[in-house]
Amino acid sequence: MILRFFQILFLLLSVSLSQTFAQPLKTDQKANRKLIRIELNGNGWKAVTDNGSIFITPYTETIWEVRYSPDGSGVSDSSNAVVMKPLNVAKKISSIAGAQLLESGGMNVFVHNNPFYLAFIYKGDTLLRESTGFNVDKNESSVSFKISSNEAIYGTGERALAMNRRGYQLSLYNRPSYGYQMGTTSLNYSIPMVLSSKKYAVLWDNPQKGFVDIGKAQADVLEWNAIGGTARYFVIAAGDYPGLMKSYTDLTGRQPLLPRWALGNLQSRMAYRNQQETDSIVSLMQKHDFPIDAIILDFYWFGDSIKGHLGTLDWYKNAWPHPQEMIAKFRRQGIKTILITEPYVIDTVKTYADADSKKIFVTDSLGNTYVDKYFYFGHGSLIDIFKPEAREWFWEKYQKQINMGVAAWWGDLGEPESHPSDIFHVNGKADAVHNIYGHNWDKMLADKYAENYPHTRLFHLQRSGFAGSQRFSAFPWTGDVPRSWGGLQAQLPLLLTMGMNGLGYIHSDAGGFAMGEKDDELYTRWLQFATFTPILRPHGSGIPSEPVFFSMETQRIVRNSMKLRYAMLPYNYTLAWQNSENGAPLMRPLFYYFPDDSIARSVENEYFWGENILVAPVIEKGLKMQKIYLPSGQWYDFNSGKRYSGNQWINYPLTMEYIPLFVKAGSFIPMTTPLKTTDNYTSDEFIVRYYPEGKSQFIQYEDDGWDKLAMKEGNYELISYNGNQTKGHIVINLSKKGSWNGMPKTRRMTFEVWNNDLPKKVLINGKEIPKSKSGKDSKSFYQIEDKQLKIHFVWDGKPQKVEIIN
Repeated sequence: MILRFFQILFLLLSVSLSQTFAQPLKTDQKANRKLIRIELNGNGWKAVTDNGSIFITPYTETIWEVRYSPDGSGVSDSSNAVVMKPLNVAKKISSIAGAQLLESGGMNVFVHNNPFYLAFIYKGDTLLRESTGFNVDKNESSVSFKISSNEAIYGTGERALAMNRRGYQLSLYNRPSYGYQMGTTSLNYSIPMVLSSKKYAVLWDNPQKGFVDIGKAQADVLEWNAIGGTARYFVIAAGDYPGLMKSYTDLTGRQPLLPRWALGNLQSRMAYRNQQETDSIVSLMQKHDFPIDAIILDFYWFGDSIKGHLGTLDWYKNAWPHPQEMIAKFRRQGIKTILITEPYVIDTVKTYADADSKKIFVTDSLGNTYVDKYFYFGHGSLIDIFKPEAREWFWEKYQKQINMGVAAWWGDLGEPESHPSDIFHVNGKADAVHNIYGHNWDKMLADKYAENYPHTRLFHLQRSGFAGSQRFSAFPWTGDVPRSWGGLQAQLPLLLTMGMNGLGYIHSDAGGFAMGEKDDELYTRWLQFATFTPILRPHGSGIPSEPVFFSMETQRIVRNSMKLRYAMLPYNYTLAWQNSENGAPLMRPLFYYFPDDSIARSVENEYFWGENILVAPVIEKGLKMQKIYLPSGQWYDFNSGKRYSGNQWINYPLTMEYIPLFVKAGSFIPMTTPLKTTDNYTSDEFIVRYYPEGKSQFIQYEDDGWDKLAMKEGNYELISYNGNQTKGHIVINLSKKGSWNGMPKTRRMTFEVWNNDLPKKVLINGKEIPKSKSGKDSKSFYQIEDKQLKIHFVWDGKPQKVEIIN
């Protein structure tokens, strides 16, 4: 008991004696609450104060929900972001020195009695404490926290800003921005979630229009504010960022595994005007040996101009006389067809009267259909996606095209782009539901695919959404980025932030979308960068986005870059599995793995592609030399094999051939031969790059690439590579578990061992294999090419041991 007393006292002192949190904050009358009593309430506690009640619930040992109820009833809106239910967490309460300590075995909550406030303690450290706490009235729902002076705050969704959002007040209202540059504070996804350099996260679980102030109004205060709705937040703690992302996606849901073809080249432009043009451009791409996996059709598929046709949602036969035959032809070539849809119906199209008669549109205050006369694309009405009848009407249009062979979808204008505040939805006024419109559009498609096509993996490009949209197979892009170096530079912090907000497949219109001029250097550098982003999708307006319309030199370099992406499908597909398995973004900031490295925390023009590859894209015009930071460890130049020591800056000479890529020593990088389409992908043969360094492991994921239920039903395979380098001796252990339909019985394996001395001998399962120049002498042999060791063998799936004796 004495030991327990001192443990609690130490925790309390970690709050009360902290320099940052030592003095009571100045509060208004509402926020200056006093605790009357605290009592058990279901899975958590109810803190009754002299100004409403606070419900405090552990969802896990390191995830806590805090919710304010003015009348003490506990009734609140359902969550759009959160899908997790509270687990049965072991918990206890202790009282001491004018406070209570709520314990869950992981993160604990300190409840100060007078004035009432909460503080969150993890492993003996105070991570966060409330400032003025909750403030709720008919026009406002808010909560504020005290933050440390040296704390970096990341998150809040799409902003063309540095990743650390400290010092900004940012709107929580999804909005498009045409031709944005660095410094643009509001874009298409405003996610009410932040992560701290102290390795905690806060989700403000309220979708209504509002703002977050991160130390602008008061340097040491983080405030969330909305025009109404539930006053609720979640705090998540972890020992590292991978753990934080796992917990956050436990709470809000994980992205289902994408179809493997979506990792290929998805060709798009604004816009292919007719069937003949589309067919000719696909043929031209194939003639010039560019891989291609999808063709994306913009608004001309349903009309002959940009205005006056939205909502038609059927083929414009004058330009597309035989769409079903076209789709089928492309499909035979391994090319999938993706169509754009928008949630507006213009009042001059034939579908408008039918839609209006079925009451699927938003209304005015009197219940009449709201006609938006200021909408750019023409007078029309917005589909009320929250109405069941509207979802059914919309889905019928999708299903008709799915039956014709359409493979995937592009949802545009989903903020919604034009959404006047006087619009009424079935569940509230426009500003109250604006931020969850795209989110519920995603949900509609995900629900309908699950119901009608349970084995099909949904691919839905979507410009806007909310916290948790990832669980509905949302594949967001960064909006109308300008075709400029500034536009390219804005992508890195934007993509890295969104990935850390749970949206792992964020990407940009490769090459730039808006304005600008045709620039071979910019296009080349953007496509090289896009090769190492979650989705590769060249897209633009005014200037052709396809590489075949650039110089022969640009074509050659971009072709090689695209072929590298296809060669890396085994590695990239494993990153997709990691995202679905534990919430890890595909693109990861340097601080993700090096949180205590002050330089890594400040570098935002480099990132990790998975855990093993560091990417340093070229984002400035005319650069001949690039200064690159390599974190601690040993690093290999992916292109030359040159080895560098980490924890230093290097000056890297640039060529147009490629962007700087570095592989962490100890890595296995599974690859394949380049393909023209992922339809030709086979796991019969793998080329595995191995960079020896001590003990290391990589687990590769394989399945059929199509079945949505593969992970759930266990129809997949995990291939384990374990390496161990000691002086004069390298051992690689290869094993696997699991199976799937179509899995090969044997595989042709090639290990490319980098920076290895010429071996004295190579053994497989203890048996020495021959050296061969021709590669025809034996099923198992090794070669030396350019001083690089290549080991070839046939693998039957049983545990295999490869030894290199130097």
